[in-house]
Order: sequence, then C-alpha cells, then structure tokens
Amino acid sequence: MKTISIDHLARVEGNGGISATIDGRVVTEVKFTVNEGPRLIERLTVGKTPEEDVSIAPRICAICTLSHKNAVLRAMENALGVKVPAKVTLLRELMHMGEFIESHSLHVFYLALPDYVDFPNAIAMASKFPFEVKIALEMKQFGNHIMKVLSGRYIHGENPVIGGFGKYPSRDELIWIKNRAVQFMPFVFRTVDLFCGLEYPTIPEEETVYACCEPGDGKYGLWGDEIILSTGEKIARDDYKRLTNEFFVPHSFCKRSRYKGNTYSVGALARVNVLGERLEDEAGKMFKKYFNARWKKNPLYHNAAQALEILYAFERIPELADEVLRHPEDPALVPYKSKNGKGTGLVEAPRGLLIHHYEITDGVVANVDIITPTAQNAEEIERYCYIAAQKLLDEGQEDKIRDRMDLVVRAFDPCISCSVHMAEVKKAPAQDWKTKLARLLKANPVFIGVGKEGRSDDRAGLELALEMRKAGVKDVYLETELDEGHILERFSGRPLLFLDIANMGEKPGKIALLPLQHVFWNSVLSHRLLPGLSNKLTYEEVRRSFILAIQPKSVEGGDELSLPVRQAIDQILRETIG
Repeated sequence: MKTISIDHLARVEGNGGISATIDGRVVTEVKFTVNEGPRLIERLTVGKTPEEDVSIAPRICAICTLSHKNAVLRAMENALGVKVPAKVTLLRELMHMGEFIESHSLHVFYLALPDYVDFPNAIAMASKFPFEVKIALEMKQFGNHIMKVLSGRYIHGENPVIGGFGKYPSRDELIWIKNRAVQFMPFVFRTVDLFCGLEYPTIPEEETVYACCEPGDGKYGLWGDEIILSTGEKIARDDYKRLTNEFFVPHSFCKRSRYKGNTYSVGALARVNVLGERLEDEAGKMFKKYFNARWKKNPLYHNAAQALEILYAFERIPELADEVLRHPEDPALVPYKSKNGKGTGLVEAPRGLLIHHYEITDGVVANVDIITPTAQNAEEIERYCYIAAQKLLDEGQEDKIRDRMDLVVRAFDPCISCSVHMAEVKKAPAQDWKTKLARLLKANPVFIGVGKEGRSDDRAGLELALEMRKAGVKDVYLETELDEGHILERFSGRPLLFLDIANMGEKPGKIALLPLQHVFWNSVLSHRLLPGLSNKLTYEEVRRSFILAIQPKSVEGGDELSLPVRQAIDQILRETIG
C-alpha cells in the first residue's frame, strides 16, 4: 500500500496538490487538492453598489483579471438593462485578446513545454531553446501592453466600467497594436506547429463532455448568452446551474461541478472541440491540419488548443483594430436608472467558462454567484489522473504515475498561483481497507451483497451478506432485493457498501475498499452490476457509496468458493462483527 503524492504542484498558478493511493495493483483513491483558503469575494461584494462590485470582483485573480472584468460587466449590464455601443463591445473584445495572448503564451512555453523537452523549468530550458523562451516573453509583453492600453493597468485596471470606458485609446495606439500583431505572425505559426505537432502520451485518453460559451452567428468567440455542450445541448445564460451544480469535497477548498452526475471539461480544448470547425483564415487551416480524434479524449491536448487560440487571437486583433477605427467618435457612458434586477455574464477565460451572476436590490448587490473554470475542471482533473494512474499501474509502469499526474494537472492550467516544489512518494499503512472499513462502519452503512450463484467465486458477495445476516448485522440485503420495498429510497442519506468481487489483477483473496465512483471510472473493475446502479442512484448517492471487493480466483461454473476467497470473507467478518 502506498500513496503517490504531489504535495505542491510545480508550474501551476498557486498552491495545489494531487495524490493517488495504491493498494497492490488497484488505484483506490485520487485527490486533487487546492490548499489556498477561500477568497470570500462573493460575500465581500454583497451590499456594494454595482460600480463597486465591478471594481472588487476582478480581484479574485491577477492572471484572469480582464476575464472577470468582462464577466462582471456583462452580468451587471444585463441586470441593469444597459446596452453598450458597438465600439465598446469591440474594445472589450480587443482587451480580452490581450489577456488570452498573455496567459496562453506564458502557459504553453513557460509552464508546459519544459515537460516535453526534459527540462525542470523555462530558465533551464533557455540554454537549448533560447528562441522559444524569448518569443514567449515578447508575446506575453505584447498581451500585457494591450491590457494596459485598454484597461489602464496590466492587472486590475479600472478603465472598463458599466456602460463603456473611462478613456478610449488613441488612433495611434490602435494602429501600433494592429501592426505589432501582424509582425508576430511568423512566430505565431511556429508556435502552433510546435505545440500541435508534439507527441502527446496516449495515457490518459477517455471520452468526456466539453462545455463553452456559444458566441452565436456560427462564429468562434469568447463570450455569448448561451452555453453549448459537445452533446449539442444549449443552456441559456440564466440557467447556468443546469450545468454547474456546485458542491464541496472535504479534501479541497475548491468547489466542484458535475453535469448530470458526470465530470466535464472547460477551457481551450473544450472550445476547440466544440467550436473548432468555425475557425477561419489561418487558424482554420491549422485546425484542419492538426485536429484529430485524440483531441476529443486526451486532456494533454489542452496545450495544442491553447497554441491554436494564440493564432486566433493574433488574427483577430487587426480585424478588431480596423473595426474600432471605423467608429471615430468616442461614445459617452451609457446611463442607467434601474435599482433592481438580475443578470448573468458568460465569458471564456483562458482556462475556460467563467460565470458571474448578480442580483441587485434597492441599488446594491444582494446576491452573488461566481463559478470559475478551475472549479468546473477539478473533478475532471481528478478523473483523468485516476485513469492515468490505473492504466500505468496495469501496464507495470508505476514509476511513471507521479510525472504523468503532474503533466495532466498542468495541461488543464489550473488557476492557483505559482508553487515550486515537486512530488514525493509516501508509504501508506498496510491493510488500509481495515482502517477505511472501521471509519465507514461508524457511518452506519447499508450492506448489499452482489453476485451470481453457480459461478464459484462470483457468489462471494452473496455469501458474505448471508453470513453477516446470520451474525445479526442489521440492514444487510442481496442485490435481488433492491427493488423490493424500495430499499434504496428507505435508506436515503446513508452510505451504501456493496459486497462483491472485482478483478483487480491481484492475487486471489486480495481485499480492497473502493469508492463506487472510481469503479465507475475504471473499466478494468466494472462489471454487470454497474449499468443498473447508474440508473438507480443519484450522484450524491454514488459519492457516498463503496464496494468492499475481493479478488476472485475463478468465476467459472461451480458452487464452491476458492480457499483464498473463503479466507477473505472470514477476514471481513472478523472486522465487521468482531
């Protein structure tokens, strides 16, 4: 038994970690932790005026400050009935392009690339790749310049306000930005070729659902009034909770989201997977050149998608500058009279779908809901790290698990400011299932025996359940009894403990206590019980359910249990009834 733990993830924004617990040849648990405490921005903005909120809310993050600014402005203007002129919308999009260039270039070159060229960091990488390090810095500086011109400062700028801008950029500033973007194009093409052409590992790869803003008009874009999913479903901005369904987990300060009980992805890869066919010009050509089926299931392609979006942003900047220049008059701020209203703003931050929702009552903020990309990706990060760890373990490559989890987390580019420590491997106690079972017994679980008669060890769960009944253990049922008397409904709120066999690739008689959701994620462990269960249990019930699993020796025909499985049953009975 061991835990592979990255306590401080390197080259990500902030203080986070990832760990995988391994019991023999089974990954029993994966945890993605965000160790930084709550920012409390939502509570701080309650009671403030809309203008104060527009200033406070973007303080959530210095990396995505303009994404938050655009999101809160869109939400407030929706709530207050403010319609801004075309020039204002164009300039807000232009400053958004600056943030995308700044953030994406920093991530792909400085945070991600060292992993693929065998260097610990960008400084060390500069000895062999001086051009890449230099051009990344120049791209970042260019993005910062756009942000400063439009927002007033590199971070937390106050120039964008409800109804417009405090100050508009000059013609000369816009022309310089346009020409500088054109000058960068040869280096941008090189960036796309580099990151879209990398040999990304095949582990992990698994289908998922992607979500992003629907920009409308069949265009690629970074904001909109609907959410579009890779399933084709669309969700109106004010119905965003149909997607996000936020909840807490005990091991992290970061909230989590699931859609219909399943994980989903947001970010550059989500945008390219859902909207990539809409890309035009050179970005469209590059999409057609590099995109393939692996982009749809491999999270490491986040890096390639970000590179493609760098090209999109550089192509969009001259177009935006020209459109702004066709509006020579600087419009005044649009006034508003409303003192009550509700509004939602949907924006694509570099790391994915960002949602701000506000309720205004008597001229001040009464309710706030802010959902960040990392909060939506947290469950997906955990799932893909679990898949990677289990598959590498199955292939006898346990030594690669730590680095691969590191790679997966970094590909998602989670926004939790930088940290510098690397991973370490810690030993976990032997017979860990006993410790977990003792804790679970205190929560008064409902026991459910699973199996099939006449298939030797496949009846182990049934045998264990029947012997627990004989010993006087309460609330023990067989799977065939689940539909009788509405058992699952009667015991709603209590954890479920399924007693069953599972092929863990271990020696016969091996015992493991596994979270049910991890068994759902792992096709190696899943069996005939699971399709029926997924329809009967809500996601909350799945989260508090477990399988006490025994490695079988044989599931061929026969009525006798193998000796190792019989001994395992006896062990479990001793731990359960003493």
